[in-house]
Amino acid sequence: MSGDLVELPVEVEVTSEQYGTLRSVNVVSGDDIPPELDTQEWRLEEISVESHVRDQLDVGTIDETTSVGVVRVDTDTLVWEFIEA
Repeated sequence: MSGDLVELPVEVEVTSEQYGTLRSVNVVSGDDIPPELDTQEWRLEEISVESHVRDQLDVGTIDETTSVGVVRVDTDTLVWEFIEA
């Protein structure tokens, strides 16, 4: 990695629905997201993060909204790695 490193929390959000439980993976950017990550390219990378976390963790066994780790992002290249909590 070559640019500044930014760590963003990743959570699995669990919500009860009428016909079951919905679990979504969210990269929690907050209001202080660096301008380098406020791009369409990063939004596409977030989809990759969500898919990677879903594949790596057994999301179906998580019963309440939980922080599952952080994504460390290089702001120059948008190369990221997920670090499980």
